[in-house]
Formats: sequence, C-alpha cells, structure tokens
Amino acid sequence: MSKLIKAEFYRVSHSGIFLKIFIIMGLFPLLMVFVSLSDLDEINMFSVLTTYSQGGGFLISGYVGIILSAMISNMYQNRTYYYEIMDGASTHHIILSKIIVYDIISAAVLIIPTIITFIVMGNSYPMGGLEEIGTTVFLGILIIMNIVNCTIFITMLIRHILGGPVLNYTLGIFPMMIYLTLPELTDDHKKITDVLSFLPYTQITEFVKPEYENSFIFKVVGTFVVCFAVLYALTYASYKKKNFK
Repeated sequence: MSKLIKAEFYRVSHSGIFLKIFIIMGLFPLLMVFVSLSDLDEINMFSVLTTYSQGGGFLISGYVGIILSAMISNMYQNRTYYYEIMDGASTHHIILSKIIVYDIISAAVLIIPTIITFIVMGNSYPMGGLEEIGTTVFLGILIIMNIVNCTIFITMLIRHILGGPVLNYTLGIFPMMIYLTLPELTDDHKKITDVLSFLPYTQITEFVKPEYENSFIFKVVGTFVVCFAVLYALTYASYKKKNFK
C-alpha cells in the first residue's frame, strides 16, 4: 500500500491549482475569526470558537465539498485510476490509500493551523466559561475529519469531475442552511432538526459548548463511525465491480 500512498501524494502535489486553492481556502475560517473579533462584545475563547464553529464551519462544509472533491475527481477525469486496477492492487488498499493521503492533507490545512492559532490565543484571552476545552478540540477534529471522509467516499462513488463537487457542496450547505434557519421559520421543526443533527455538516455549527451532554458526544462519535462504515462498504462494493465508465 505504500506505493499507492506515494503515488497519491505525487498526484496531489501535481494537481495544479486545486491544491493551491485548497490551502488558501483552508485559512479562510481563521481569517473570519480575526475579522469578527472587533464585532464581539467580549473577546474570550468561547466566543472565538463559537464564531469559528458557525462561520468557519459554513466555509469548511462548502469549500471542502468543492475543492477536495475536484482534486479527487481529477483522477477519474484523467483515467489514472485504471493503473491501480490493472496493477492488481487490493481494493481495500486503493480506498485506504486515498483516505490516508487526503486525511493527512486536510489535517495539515484545516486542523493543525487552527489548533496552533487557538493555543496562542488561549494564552491571551480568558476561556469565557469554556471548561471542557479538550472535549471541544476532540469533537471539532472528529467532525471536520468526518466531513472530509464523507467527501472522499462520495467522490469515489460518483467518479465525475462535476457531479462529485456539486453533490458534496449540496450535502454540505443545504442541510446546514435548513438546520440553522428552520427554527426561525416554523415552530414545527423539531423532528426535522433532530434528523439533521446527525449530519457532520450541522454538527460543526454547534460543537462548541460550555458543558457537554453525553448524548451529544455519543452522537458525534456514532455519526463518524456509521458514516465511515457505510460509505466505506458502498465504495468497496463499487470498486469491486470495477464498472467504471
């Protein structure tokens, strides 16, 4: 599998403008936080992380669906995936190599700079009632990586240079918009929002809390496990058929 991982890193490094846009856009959620600092009544880590969760989460769900999906879809557009199949590589290895590579890239772009930034800010600003910072970081990382993995799997299932990005963007933005605006439009929204709350695209808007109920933690962890298992199985079955067009 090491050869597949090296080959995938090589493809990503030569993906042209896609990788550059991905890196630039990865800084936008943090930029939104700094821009909004002047609008906060009181600057503390709770308000800063809430701004990142709501505003930055919207960008992460949206642009990850487009840019990351486009990077992966480019492989299908160029037909380079045929070499993996013709080489007789294990289906599990093909899927896992892409998960490993794009998870590492996404962590380097989306998570590591964010954690470093908030550690520095945490030395300058009070917590603002944010007592379980370790839980907040853990849930934030898990939700972001769930969004990334969902994007990877869905793109590998669609295998289309336009279809993948469009579907991922739709899944990333519309559930979040409905989840955030529906309570303001109607009182009869609980059942719908309860269902949408199991999606990582909506969970990212509310993972910052002063205190956490076990049910929310289980929901985030459970969503990650179920999404990974189901989408992995579907992707494996699709690749096993090798019915690429």
